[in-house]
Amino acid sequence: MANSDESVLSGQLLQVSDMKIIVLSGLPLSGKTTYAKIIGPKYNMPLYETGTEVLEEVTGRGLDFTPANIKLVTDECKKISDSFFTERLMKKIDILPDDVPGVFISGIRAVSEVEILRKQYGNDNVSVIAFHTSMKTRFKRLNNPDRIEETKGAKAKEDELLRNFDNFLARNKKELGYGVGDVIALAEYVMSTENELWPHVSMKINTESFETILREILNLD
Repeated sequence: MANSDESVLSGQLLQVSDMKIIVLSGLPLSGKTTYAKIIGPKYNMPLYETGTEVLEEVTGRGLDFTPANIKLVTDECKKISDSFFTERLMKKIDILPDDVPGVFISGIRAVSEVEILRKQYGNDNVSVIAFHTSMKTRFKRLNNPDRIEETKGAKAKEDELLRNFDNFLARNKKELGYGVGDVIALAEYVMSTENELWPHVSMKINTESFETILREILNLD
């Protein structure tokens, strides 16, 4: 298991297994989770999303899942720790069985969250893949029939809010304010998932590219 007797908050570098942590970074609807869901099962790699943790925190307080409440709760939690939701996910990762070679984490917004992952799991075991897509294309994806049919739980609630462009724009600004642009800028790998504007890339090409990156991270090639 990817765990240790010491806490990541102790400030010491922990000695852990070779569990690979792959951070998927990008603005909303850039395709972060799409490829993890397609390729992850082939390599026995689960996907974790900070958005799910936010939903649980908001609704757990008896609040409606609205942009105002999301911001309120997120801001309060980040005052406790800038990596509050990432640390919650780490507790789940640390009890995974040994046959899980790694995990995907989507929704990390700040470099400090990447740093705490590297402190826990080792620099060489944490990689960041950045996803780039135009805002025009990302907003249109909210009304993709396949997405509407397949999206459940926290993401469905989130999508319902984001179909209002003012909410969508505010969400993008919030993400940038938290520092997601810095995470993207420091990524080891970059994927363009633009399917309408230049540079256009197909789903097939992106799936192949994503798997190539994953195999390199897992040292399978």
